[in-house]
Amino acid sequence: MYDLVIRRGQVFDGTGSPGRVADVGVVDGRIAAIGDLAQAPGKEHLDAQGLLVTPGFIDVHSHLDGNVTWEQHLKPNSGHGITTTVMGNCGVGFAPCKAEHREFVVALMEGVEDIPAAQLNAGLPWNWESFPEYLATLREHRYDMNVAGLLPHSCLRVFVMGERAIQGEPASREDIAAMARIADEALAAGAVGLGSTRLHGQKTRAGIPAPSRHADLAEYQALGEVLAAHGRVLQLAPEFNQYPLADEEIGMAINVARTTGCTLTYSLKQTNDHPDGWRGLMAQTQQAVAEGVRVFPQVLGRPTGAIITWEAVSHPFSRCPSYREIAHLAIDARLAELAQAPRRKAIVAEAEASPGGFARLFSRLFAMSGAMDYEPRKNDAVIAAAQRAGQSTAEYMYDTLMANNGCGILLLASGNYAQFSLDPMLEMMRYDGSILGLGDGGAHSSVICDASATTTMLTYWTRDRTCGERMSLPEVIRKLTAEPASLYGFADRGNLQVGGHADINVIDHAQLNVDMPRMHYDLPAGGKRLVQSTAGYVATFVGGIKVHDNGQFTHQTPGILVA
Repeated sequence: MYDLVIRRGQVFDGTGSPGRVADVGVVDGRIAAIGDLAQAPGKEHLDAQGLLVTPGFIDVHSHLDGNVTWEQHLKPNSGHGITTTVMGNCGVGFAPCKAEHREFVVALMEGVEDIPAAQLNAGLPWNWESFPEYLATLREHRYDMNVAGLLPHSCLRVFVMGERAIQGEPASREDIAAMARIADEALAAGAVGLGSTRLHGQKTRAGIPAPSRHADLAEYQALGEVLAAHGRVLQLAPEFNQYPLADEEIGMAINVARTTGCTLTYSLKQTNDHPDGWRGLMAQTQQAVAEGVRVFPQVLGRPTGAIITWEAVSHPFSRCPSYREIAHLAIDARLAELAQAPRRKAIVAEAEASPGGFARLFSRLFAMSGAMDYEPRKNDAVIAAAQRAGQSTAEYMYDTLMANNGCGILLLASGNYAQFSLDPMLEMMRYDGSILGLGDGGAHSSVICDASATTTMLTYWTRDRTCGERMSLPEVIRKLTAEPASLYGFADRGNLQVGGHADINVIDHAQLNVDMPRMHYDLPAGGKRLVQSTAGYVATFVGGIKVHDNGQFTHQTPGILVA
């Protein structure tokens, strides 16, 4: 007797092999059989004829470190086929942390990942100090997906060095030895690696840089040795906006991986100022991999940037005096004011007289209507679209945001889109060793919703793209499942195989779709986040338990802390 039998689905096992029609039987949260189970009894049945059956997706780059302490449904990741997520990226998080440093690590998360301090202060229980204690807290919780944690490098530095780390002082040999010891304890307790950042823009709102930016080669070397001893991963956000600095930092990180034997994964993107700079980083990576070094760039299959709405903190009109008069109002009252012709006329005139920093982005702002288009044409940017409509750019943007009862959207494509094409991203994604990631779930929650990129991969890249090459279903499913699972050593996940965990998606590929982002006000202290609902995910199972049913929460939460 099986607990669950998924019958007659097109099974893609995650290895990149073509799909095959088969049944999947589940017992006690694990896959017990794959094949012809037509006569096998089951307590629960799902007819998957004509549907895809895939492993659950592995999200390697989220910032849900706070969310996992106060909620079970981990939006915006939930509902996009994700069954395991990795937190603690870019060196920020909330452990280890002494009581006297809580204010700083909250301020750092607020500045780096745009998670408001008021929300964090209202939601974090702070019933830990060490990283093992933080993991112990998470083990007491259950979620609609599995979670895993990286040890945040900046938190580690502050825990050991205190104010000296905040002031940017170099670590002494004694400091480095203490960091290595604490990292060893964290990895032994279940951390899946160490997250770090070198990005100059990652700092508190008061301008204090992320402490990991001050780490030198000796510090990374010592931590790399500990990571290698545990078979774990160094995750790095390099300064990919500046060249040749980016080449130097990736060279340093690769040298750490080469000499210590640890695994390295780093954020890779295309920038507007250096549209081919990523090729040099990739060349270094390929050379290191040829030498046997384990290096995996993380890439996102769509532009980075922002979703601009009236509910965002910053938009093209946010500094206009006539808008600031009503900015304090609740959104419904604000929209009612914005719909008044005199108010519109005043705000538009002020924006035209003083466009501010958004003016330089007009060529990369696109109006979204009906559905999200993550590869818009260059001549659809607001500056050109406004001319065709016989409006000023400010008028066009205002009316775009007022569309759909004030729920209109502008897409800012500020990264990964230097040449108004995703072909460079296709090249990055097809590199044998790149990892799909950078969804940033939990971070910048009022301006991005890139956790939905898993759905974009299955819709746009395998089915809907018409302006260039597509990817095949087997290769996209492999890159969403087996490859990230292998990176982090998640045993028995990321593949559909007998004995493996029953983390499974059943998908109607023809109907799969992602809705426009919508703001939800459901975080502590009235915090808000963009969420994208979906159609086409017939069911998502975590450990054989259905957590999502046709886009709806089942309120089952079997997800656990994994290592």
